[in-house]
Amino acid sequence: MTGKGDNHKARRGLSLSKNKKRSSAHAVNTTPITSFFSNPQPCKLSCPLCGQTVPRFEINEHIDLQCKNFERTDSNASSASNVVSPSRTCSRSPQLDPELKEETKTSPYFKTRTSPNVSQEISSKTVVRKLELGSLSAKLSRTCEKTNERTHSDVKHAFSDPNKDTLDDVSISQTEILASQASGTNGDSKRTIELTTNAGMCTTTAGSSGKDLETGLKVSLSSSSNPIKRKKETPVKGKVSNLRKKPKHEVTSSTEVSFGQETGDGVELEPKMPSPADDDPLSILDNTSSNLHTVCVPEKSTSDQTGNTSPPQRLPYYLRNFQTVLQAVLENEDDRALFNQDDMTLVQAFEKLSVMAQKLYVRLFQRKLKWIQVEKLDYEEISSDLGPVAQELVQRGLLQTENDLCNIEEAFDLLPAPDLKALAKTFHLGNSGTQKQQLVDGLLRLSKQKSLFSPSHAQNIGAVILKRAKQLAGSCVRLHSAPRAVFSRILLLFSLTDTMDEEEMAAAGQSQLYTILLVNSGRLAFPDYTVQRMAKVYRERDDLIKYEASIRALQEVTLAMQAGHWEEALDLYRSAKNEWQDLKMSCDLSHQKELPVFLRSFTTGWAYTRILSRGVEILQRLRRYEEAVDELRCLLLQDVYCPDNRGRWWDRLALNLQQHLKKTEEAICAIRDGLSDPFVRTGHKLSLYQRASRMRESASFKKYRLQLRDLPTVDVQDVRHVTIRGQLFPHEGGTGKSRFLVPSNTDDCTDGTVICSVEDLSLAHYRQQGFDQGIHGEGSTFSTLFALLMWDIIFMDGIPDVFRNLYQACPLDFHTDCFYENRKEAVDYRVQLISEASVETLRVMLEDVWTSQKGKVCSCANWELFSSLSQAQSLVSCLGGAFLAGVTARMAKDFRHCRGGLPDLVVWNTCDNTYKLVEVKGPNDRLSQKQQIWLDELQKLGADVEVCHVVATGARGSCVE
Repeated sequence: MTGKGDNHKARRGLSLSKNKKRSSAHAVNTTPITSFFSNPQPCKLSCPLCGQTVPRFEINEHIDLQCKNFERTDSNASSASNVVSPSRTCSRSPQLDPELKEETKTSPYFKTRTSPNVSQEISSKTVVRKLELGSLSAKLSRTCEKTNERTHSDVKHAFSDPNKDTLDDVSISQTEILASQASGTNGDSKRTIELTTNAGMCTTTAGSSGKDLETGLKVSLSSSSNPIKRKKETPVKGKVSNLRKKPKHEVTSSTEVSFGQETGDGVELEPKMPSPADDDPLSILDNTSSNLHTVCVPEKSTSDQTGNTSPPQRLPYYLRNFQTVLQAVLENEDDRALFNQDDMTLVQAFEKLSVMAQKLYVRLFQRKLKWIQVEKLDYEEISSDLGPVAQELVQRGLLQTENDLCNIEEAFDLLPAPDLKALAKTFHLGNSGTQKQQLVDGLLRLSKQKSLFSPSHAQNIGAVILKRAKQLAGSCVRLHSAPRAVFSRILLLFSLTDTMDEEEMAAAGQSQLYTILLVNSGRLAFPDYTVQRMAKVYRERDDLIKYEASIRALQEVTLAMQAGHWEEALDLYRSAKNEWQDLKMSCDLSHQKELPVFLRSFTTGWAYTRILSRGVEILQRLRRYEEAVDELRCLLLQDVYCPDNRGRWWDRLALNLQQHLKKTEEAICAIRDGLSDPFVRTGHKLSLYQRASRMRESASFKKYRLQLRDLPTVDVQDVRHVTIRGQLFPHEGGTGKSRFLVPSNTDDCTDGTVICSVEDLSLAHYRQQGFDQGIHGEGSTFSTLFALLMWDIIFMDGIPDVFRNLYQACPLDFHTDCFYENRKEAVDYRVQLISEASVETLRVMLEDVWTSQKGKVCSCANWELFSSLSQAQSLVSCLGGAFLAGVTARMAKDFRHCRGGLPDLVVWNTCDNTYKLVEVKGPNDRLSQKQQIWLDELQKLGADVEVCHVVATGARGSCVE
């Protein structure tokens, strides 16, 4: 570190004319600097110590480990990395300590060969090489201060460690640090920093600036003869950590040093538990900018000297999270009973693996179950050579090799298109096409043919093609399906309360492991609640296996529908339907009917019912309306599974009967039954009633008017409608959401225009009418207010089975009628309290929850919606307690059907506490049934509600331009 006065020195230029003006003392070498750029650098250099010629990039390693003339404090060269020199930022400035200038010497690597004192200096002092972790090449720097003979012997004894081979995970050129332990006779000022934690003594090396020295680690310098020492904490006996440098993908299991507050005597260092975020390669909390590296050096203990205690193993985040899932599931008696002895044997086989083998297994487990070429496996954090690691998995029966590859389609899936093309040419199939699928189809057709020139027991053509394909693919591996199924069921039980999409199911619940990582790293926090499990969702192991099979079948059907493969989806649907029929005939499903509805959704019958509901859509897409009607009637005959879908089923049945099959009387009966169904709510009930109204007013159904008059009625009042105009932005294609052009109001661009949405255009319109605040949040505005006012009731204790693990964003009964039934007294009391509360009371209620719960995951709370707490409080002040009580009561009773259809905009005036709820409709847009019901309900609660229609102007002229 240089002093402040060095900043005023003139910079040394590269010009030859400026160099000539300098004194002769600085002109020893007259070779122009351009020669360094024009002439190639030599491949080998002579060692400045012994004169041996070595490769240029290996000169550092030669000096450190091989040079005979380089004195080392220990006979074993590898032990030099156990001593860590203070970093450049922690060194004393030459201006602060003048004596340090005399000690600072140039590293022998940078000394000229003509210097006569090189060998003498090297023989008298130990060279210290200090490295910055962020640098790509090693650098040699100043030597450390001299230490006395006593300190030298103590440090040498403390740093001696038999486990030095664990440092091979990190590049030597960037992380190896040599210690300076030369003895001296003069009375130089000495400095010793001893940092002791429970796991051992840690020495920190930082490559930061001088300002970081003041904010991070502040070292008190003294010119006295006595060294400055940190107070040692009493080490915990029996805990011995291995000296190991920390790769970026691992976290040490020992405690690390945390920089504390500066005191009069120095720095108080607090032990800090390692953060799992350091392990996360996706984490935004990376520490690469700080260039801080901590090497933990264990203190010697009795157990360490005897060699009986093995050092604790440091595990990466994905393996720790996987072990957390295994432990959480298998510790529960009900979940453990769902696995037999064979399953537990496989789990124990995983636990007996080496750490590297466990890492590789978890990495492969997180990938899709398919064959993978070994050459494409690149996990440097595990091992540079994965062959022995994979062989250990094969011996344990957890991994398959290419010898187990018997499916020719799986072999084709391994090969890229060029290899497939070469394989096709080998069998004279050059005309099969150039696309990979065309090549595969041609090879599959050929593989099904029998050889005419071989005996009956000889290999057919398919076996020959498979053999050639395996030769092209080379070595490949795949996880064994049986053990993987066991671990998948364990993960399924752990994440039972979360809905996993199709990609998630294919990846074996990888996002669940990522959720644990976010929680452990502190980047994700869940609310505080009590886990209380009482009911058994699965009575035995077969129930869990059947549920997993039904989930897989649902996944396959959904993927086929998303890809537009309707014929394939139809086959999958029919196969699943047959399985469900056989299951109902052979198994007793009464246990599923006894479960509460929010637990019934994790049963086999619920999953197959969802497949049948998907089948209705498939049949309608293929225009098989008769079959679709039959399936809908079968679904409506039961009310055990998926009761919240009954409104959609009745609505679709009435539509198919009326429009596609022209069975008007049956359609009217379906409408009547649907309106009388207690499970039909809000939008679907209004949709059925509006269909009956259109039929009654149509001349084509005159003879059915008497039957249509007897239907139950649904009364919905209309609200005020306003119309504004905006210039439409002509976008390509003419489809999609409409965009509008508005003048820019910024100071930088007064004459420009801005492209905005229809909601932003409406917000600008209401801002001109005096509403200074506005939010485009749709249903999230009211659901967030609902969460802030009902937080403690949502996550209240005493209700069994609604919280079954520690990673839930809401109770399991939140989207069912059971939510209100289980909390009826608390909800009614809170609604009454909100209705009678003053504005100040409402503001305090919001503030209490906001300050204590902000940022925690809740399915109905959007913490980014309001810019601040004051904005939310100002909105609550305008809405009032009576209005908020009505909205809260409606959401608490049926959040599943009331979360949608709320107005797009909420605008309010903070001066006079007026507000307006606005539903915005762009060109060719109309109100849905849920929106009509909510607008009517909000108007009955006393809110100022209106529908804002935006009419496009200038669209034709813009399109012509």
